[in-house]
Amino acid sequence: MKLTVVTLMALSLGLSAQDPLFTNTPQSLLHLNPSFAGSNGGLRYQAIYRDQWVNSNGRYMTFYTSADAYIRKIRGGIGLSYMHDDQAGGTINTDRVDLSYAQHLSFLDQKLKIMPSVQVSYFQKTLDQSKLTFGNMIAPRRGYVWGPAPYTRYITRRNIDFSAGLVVNYQHFYIGGAVYHIGQPDEGFSGPSKLPARLSLFTSYNLSIGDQVLLHAIYRFEKQQNFNNHCVSINALFFKHLMVETGLAAIGPHVSLGFRQHYFTILGSYIAGDSYEVALSFNLRNKEERKVVTDFERW
Repeated sequence: MKLTVVTLMALSLGLSAQDPLFTNTPQSLLHLNPSFAGSNGGLRYQAIYRDQWVNSNGRYMTFYTSADAYIRKIRGGIGLSYMHDDQAGGTINTDRVDLSYAQHLSFLDQKLKIMPSVQVSYFQKTLDQSKLTFGNMIAPRRGYVWGPAPYTRYITRRNIDFSAGLVVNYQHFYIGGAVYHIGQPDEGFSGPSKLPARLSLFTSYNLSIGDQVLLHAIYRFEKQQNFNNHCVSINALFFKHLMVETGLAAIGPHVSLGFRQHYFTILGSYIAGDSYEVALSFNLRNKEERKVVTDFERW
């Protein structure tokens, strides 16, 4: 189904875009908060792919990948991430690169950690006008045709962006927040259009039940312009390998099933409304930490 001029106005002229959000929080930690850079104490790579509204002509596909490391000399973490977002079957494509730095401050004999962070980003948005339909393009006999006026198929907008975050960790309890797009950079295709700032808040807790079960509860709240998203989920790790997750967000309930090993995790999620996510991560930590089951936020 082709988009109408009304949709064009909503996408590129009248309304500002919203950030893509992932259901699987532990496999997209830097997307949740840049303060998680280096949080596992070693090297970590995460990748997640989301396909939303699979059977719809306006499907949304997002790929996000990140790598982060803890640097002992500076007692901080650095992270590099990349995101590609495809909206409405290629109508709008966004490519984004983020560089994050988090300072790790420890208190109370390492039991309390405070991690402030900053993030600088570069993004490019491209509009494919060939996927848009205008009233003067419709001929009575031939259907959809381009009008006599010449047009540029692709319109591209590039800009720099800044964000900041904070995470407080006391033993197995975590709480944090981040503000993205602090300067509200211009992303308009035709005239100025500011990218609205996004507020992201979360709190989580990890509970071990014996040596065989680890439970992880997390609540997230996202606010961007007039859009709010609440997400509550419970993750469970059984026998150190089997992962099961269930949760509820504004877009609907979701369930996940995965496998976790000393070095990698693979997980798939189904979200109500014909959407799914696939996540993969690799971790390199010291030998002592590999022997124990650590919190989801440190994995």
